[in-house]
Amino acid sequence: MREEGPVKLEPIGKEYIWGREDWLLSCLHSGFEEIPLLVKQITAREALSVQVHPDDGFAWEQEHSRGKTEMWYVTDCRPGAYLYYGLKHKISPNEFQKRIRNQTLLEVCRKVPVKKGDVFYIPAGLLHAIGGGITLIEVQQSSDITYRVYDYNREDAWHRKRPLHVEKAAQVAGWMPPLQGRHPMGPRIEKNGYSRTLLVQCPYFVVQLYEIDKQMEGTAAESFQSVLVLEGEGTLRSGPESWNLNKGDSFFLPQGMGSYTLTGRLQILISEV
Repeated sequence: MREEGPVKLEPIGKEYIWGREDWLLSCLHSGFEEIPLLVKQITAREALSVQVHPDDGFAWEQEHSRGKTEMWYVTDCRPGAYLYYGLKHKISPNEFQKRIRNQTLLEVCRKVPVKKGDVFYIPAGLLHAIGGGITLIEVQQSSDITYRVYDYNREDAWHRKRPLHVEKAAQVAGWMPPLQGRHPMGPRIEKNGYSRTLLVQCPYFVVQLYEIDKQMEGTAAESFQSVLVLEGEGTLRSGPESWNLNKGDSFFLPQGMGSYTLTGRLQILISEV
C-alpha cells in the first residue's frame, strides 16, 4: 500500500455453482497482498451452502489463517427472498451432527425474509446461508476459511458434490440463536448535506453507510478506508486531484492520507479497520 492518495480498484470476478462474486477490495489486488479486509459483492442466483467460519484462534491452529467474521448489507433482492441466519433455538453438538447426517438441519435454521437495506452481522461460529435472488455487499476479515455443512445435494457439471466439513464445523459452531439482525447497530445521524448510519462495528472492522445529498468531508487518518459507491454519481476530491464516482466504483484510501471530499447525490459504504 505504497500509494499516498486514492486508488481506484477494478473488481475481480469469479463464477460459482450458485452465482457470482466480485472482489472489490482484496488481497488479490496488486500491492494489497497483506490487506486485512475483504470487500465483495455477492450475486446469488441460487442459495449458497449452509456454512460456518472459525474464529482467529481455531483458524490459526488448524488452517494457518485468520478467522472469518463478516457482515452483509443487502443491496437488492427478488420478492420473497430469504436467508438463513443462525438457529431458531439452542441445539446440542450431537443434534447438529445428527441433523447433518439426516439432512434436516434447515428445520432448525432461522429463516429470515430480506429486503433492500437489511444488515446482518455474522461473527465467527454463526451458521448462515445467503438465499437465491439476493445481491449483497459482504465485508469480512481477509480469510477464505469456510466449513460447509449442507449444500442441497447439488452436483457440478461433472456430477460431483462439493465436500462437507462436518467435524471442523462442529468444533467452531455456536449453538444459540443470534441476538440481532436486519437492523444497523447505530442510528441514522443527520449532518449538513449528508447522513451517516453505523451498520456494524466489531473488533475487525467498522462499516458505515453515508447518504450524501450535497457534500461530505471525510478523513483517512488512523486507518485505511474502503469507499464503495452503492448508488448515484458524484466526485471524490483529495488535494488538487479529483475522480468521478459512479455506481459500483471501489476506491482505497490509504492510512494517513488525510482529508477528502465527496460531492454529489450518492449512497456510499465506507469500511475501515
